[in-house]
Amino acid sequence: MIDRRRLTWRAALIFLLLVSIGGPIGAQSPSPADIDAALRRATEAISVEPHLEAEYDYIMTARVRLLLFWVGKDDVGGGYIRRGSLPGYSRAEVIQLLMGSDPAKAPRAINRWGAATEIVQGSPKGDSAGNASTFLGFMKVSKGTSVSEMQKELAREKQGGEFQFSAIINQASRQGSVAKVVPFASNQDFTIHQLGQAEQVVYQRLADSTGRVRVIDSKELDSCGQIGGFLSSVSELIDASLEGRQTPISVCYTYNGELYTLTLGSVTKLARQTVRLSLKEEPHKFERSYENLLRTRFTNFNRTTNKSGEFELLLGTHGNLRGVPVQITYEPNWWFDVILNLKTATPEATLSP
Repeated sequence: MIDRRRLTWRAALIFLLLVSIGGPIGAQSPSPADIDAALRRATEAISVEPHLEAEYDYIMTARVRLLLFWVGKDDVGGGYIRRGSLPGYSRAEVIQLLMGSDPAKAPRAINRWGAATEIVQGSPKGDSAGNASTFLGFMKVSKGTSVSEMQKELAREKQGGEFQFSAIINQASRQGSVAKVVPFASNQDFTIHQLGQAEQVVYQRLADSTGRVRVIDSKELDSCGQIGGFLSSVSELIDASLEGRQTPISVCYTYNGELYTLTLGSVTKLARQTVRLSLKEEPHKFERSYENLLRTRFTNFNRTTNKSGEFELLLGTHGNLRGVPVQITYEPNWWFDVILNLKTATPEATLSP
């Protein structure tokens, strides 16, 4: 049975990638053979079936901005957050994230989703050279900057029978970090319900395709101070919010050959929050009430591009909801907003028929 008490939320959107646990890649610039070996070990680690210890399911609400107000629709998709360990690896913690729309529920059958797995071996801030992190992610690509552009994008995909995805694998250790990104087209429009099938294609493309490789050497990585990725960095800051540490608090992580700064900007206590949703396959309203929450706001800053994004987590603080986001809010651009609400029934929630 999954032990939900052991879950502190280790992820947030977004969407998504691969990393490796493996040996050193060299203090100097790695050779092509070194890079291939590191990425191969990463793929091997990611392909190991983890031992799951906790899982939380979410329901997605999507909102579109029309001039001065938002128009939204509930139950257009969802996903999960999972936590576990990796058999055969010493102190290897696994965090998995799946989030996106469901074309069977979303307006105009919109199909946009992504998945990520991060493995952290040892302490992300430990001094041992054996510490490492592995991150694998892929997503259904969308370049639309407005509702109309996204609709045209969807129409072109269906007419051409070619659907665009992007995959990334990232390996980091004390010796440096290697990332490989492979955009690819598929003649099958995989959905959020076809994760296993999509993963097999992703593994093959990452292994067979040249892609774009980026490297962070050990000196630059040392300036970051840790080798964890995005998911473990979010987890660290969630723990900080529960401990009541003074904000702002920032941590550094690597992704796609670049350094990022993730900042917990504010933490606000919330006595009570009630969530009400309309579900497509349920005859009654979905309602959850929570008490003693923390509203946390995060900023994610890319040090290379000087671009940033924000998201918000509403966290439980007691029992088996401690450290678990009961609500995730993310606005990837000015016209689109995503809200993910915890679906899993828990003893801490008041369930209304």
